Amino acid sequence: MPRRKLTTPPEETLTDLEAHLAGILRPVAPPRDFTQRLRARIRLPEPRLIAERITSWRFFFVVVGGVISGALLMITVARALFYFIGRRNLG
Repeated sequence: MPRRKLTTPPEETLTDLEAHLAGILRPVAPPRDFTQRLRARIRLPEPRLIAERITSWRFFFVVVGGVISGALLMITVARALFYFIGRRNLG
C-alpha cells in the first residue's frame, strides 16, 4: 500500500481560503426560544457548593483516582498499539 505524502498548504492559500469563506458565509443567530431554554437548563452551582466540593476529601480522592486511572488506561492502550504496530513492521 503506497504511503500518502502529507503536505502543508502555503500561507497564501490559507489566507485566500479564509477570505473566500468570510465573504460567502454569514453569521446565523439561533432562535430566541432555543437560547431561552438553553439558558434555563444550564445552571452553575453556588460558590458555597463549589467550595464544599473542593475541600471535601472524598471528592479529592475520587478526582485523583480518576486522573490516575485515566493515565494508566492511556499508557496501556499506547503500549498495546506500539506492540502491535511494531510486530507488524518486523514481520
